Amino acid sequence: MDKIWYYTADGDEKFGPYTDAELIRLIQQGIILKDHYIWMVDLSGWIKVSDSIYSVYLPIAA
Repeated sequence: MDKIWYYTADGDEKFGPYTDAELIRLIQQGIILKDHYIWMVDLSGWIKVSDSIYSVYLPIAA
């Protein structure tokens, strides 16, 4: 079963649910940024994208 993710940019407004593939696509497109937070039910709290394994999908700054 695919993980279901949510993200927030400011801690107030939350977006989701997203599958792994959708989350990766949003990160690659620069919609979810390194300083945004992601969460799924298996986590005890929100984690910063830059501190997650999904940081490998962040666009490389020129």
